[in-house]
This record gives sequence, structure tokens and C-alpha cells, in this order.
Amino acid sequence: MIGVVLIGLLVILGIRALGGDDDPTADPTADPTTSTSIDQPTAAPSSPSDDESSPPAASAELGNATGQAKTATGKLQQAGFVCSDLFNTPQGAHRGCFKYSGATQAEAVFQFQSDGTVIGVQIRSSDNDNVNNAAVTFDAALQAVGNDTFGGSEVAKIQQAVKTGQKTGKVGSTWGEFDLRNDGDSLRLSGGKSGSESLDLPRKEFDTTEAALTAGLKAKGYECSSSCRKKIGDYGSQSIFGIGSSGGIRSLSMRASGDPQDVKTAMPAVTADAFAVLKGSDVAVLKAWIAARSDGKSHAGYVSGWRIEITGDSGDSFSSQNIDVSYESFYV
Repeated sequence: MIGVVLIGLLVILGIRALGGDDDPTADPTADPTTSTSIDQPTAAPSSPSDDESSPPAASAELGNATGQAKTATGKLQQAGFVCSDLFNTPQGAHRGCFKYSGATQAEAVFQFQSDGTVIGVQIRSSDNDNVNNAAVTFDAALQAVGNDTFGGSEVAKIQQAVKTGQKTGKVGSTWGEFDLRNDGDSLRLSGGKSGSESLDLPRKEFDTTEAALTAGLKAKGYECSSSCRKKIGDYGSQSIFGIGSSGGIRSLSMRASGDPQDVKTAMPAVTADAFAVLKGSDVAVLKAWIAARSDGKSHAGYVSGWRIEITGDSGDSFSSQNIDVSYESFYV
């Protein structure tokens, strides 16, 4: 079995309250379509500086993939997932494919060897409005990754466990053992190929410590306790929260909530404030990636070894937006 790698915070899709219409939007037994080619060369690692005069490209590259990994990626892309690589080396790769569709949030994260053999997988899906939509999206990701990787009969075992309402526990297969968690509006499956070892994840941190982040934000007018906060508008706020180890910040959250127009104005400001204080070679490329996705929609991907998620909720009188930058975690 794959070894467990526990180096993450802030990466679990939220388990939300159940509600809404239960009619599915697709047939959960449908087989996804065939794959598309993704054999682009791996982009060379960049070493951006903090000089904002020439920001790097705001793209997250997909490296080489063959065999099972290529097929799974193509099927996930055709199902509406957006994929990027945390790393892609001659020894293997760690790839994440993410999808946001209304209230549905889903991801399929997998590791594979240089020949494309998938050796570990994590699939998650949640929907706080429609239970069946969560199941449909989960099943589409399961088939996209599993039909060629585990085999159709093994996928059927997992589907049966979900269908019969199994909440938690092990699901055995000829490929490896899976852990299943089914909370109705949220499903998670993780497992590793028997006899394989997981690939180490990069340890990422900024050069700025928690104390330095707090001091820098206080100088910008934030009130800091567990997080640093400013009031916006009549009833809203913007906040920045960083967590570090013995060295620099390893997880960063930037948030704004309140009147929709106040939030729209505050998000660029709170992002600028956070990155003005943070120091590190990845700052410019992270800022560029976020700036290229300032359309108010949800996005996720890997950038320079970091995981970034942009999420939010909007209404007529209240909205919120969150940007989370963290190191990846992979539980299999």
C-alpha cells in the first residue's frame, strides 16, 4: 500500500449542509469519453523575483504523461475538469484535476510513474444543494480514472459500495485497497496501488514568518489576533491568515465578505496587502495566477509547487470570496 503523506492544511473540500432538489443532472453510470492528447513537454521551473515590473506567465503547466495517466487526464478534461501538475519529473508526477459547477466542487488527484502507471488516487466531490449531483460528479471522476487504471470490475465494486450507502470503510480490489467516506453530499475515495510507494511532495514555505506577517499587516492598518482583519463597508471585513512552521509561512488565506460591491473592491486590495508583506521567489507567479482568474468564479490548480483555490458565494446583499494558498496533502 501507498504510505500516508500528511503535510497539508486547508485542502479538504467543505462538507456542507444538505438541501435542494435531488434530481441528478447526468447519468452516473455513463462512461466518460475518450482522452485527448496532453504530451506537452514539462515547463522548466522558473525562479521569479519579487520585482513586479516583469511578472511571469500566469499558467499552470501539464507535463508529459503516457498510458493510464494520459487516458485519465484526457477523460477528466472532457468531463470539465481543469488539470495541472504539482510536479512532473523523470521519476513520476503528481497531477490534480479540479472542477467547479454551480454548488458542485470536485477533484481527482493522482500520482503516476514515468511510464504513466497510476500508483495513487484521491477523488472527492461535494454539493451542498443537490446530493445526486455530488454522486454524479464523483462517479464521472471515478470512471475517468478507474476504468483503465483499476479495471471496470473494480470500479463496479466501488460504485456498489456507494449505491448501497456504505458510509466509511475499506473497499478491496485487485489493484489495491481503497478508503471510502460517504457523507451524502460529500464523497471521498483514496487508495494506492499494491506494492508501490507514494512520491514525496515538495515542502513549500515563504521566507516570511508568522510574526513578520503580523507586523507587516499591522503597519497597513489591520487589527491582528488569530488573523489580521480590516472592516470594509457597513458590515463587511477583509482578513489575512497565515500559518507557518518553525520557519516561514506555509499556508495563507485571504478573504473578504460583506456587500457584494465592497467584496469586489476588497479582494484585489487584500491580495495586494498579503503579497506586499510576503517574501519569496514564488510571490510574483502566484500573484499573476490569481490576477488572471479575477472573474469572480471558482478556480483551483498547482502553481510553482503550491496549491491555490479561489472560492466564494454571492448573493444580492451578501457575498464572500476566499483565496487559499497552501502546500498539498495526499492521503492514500
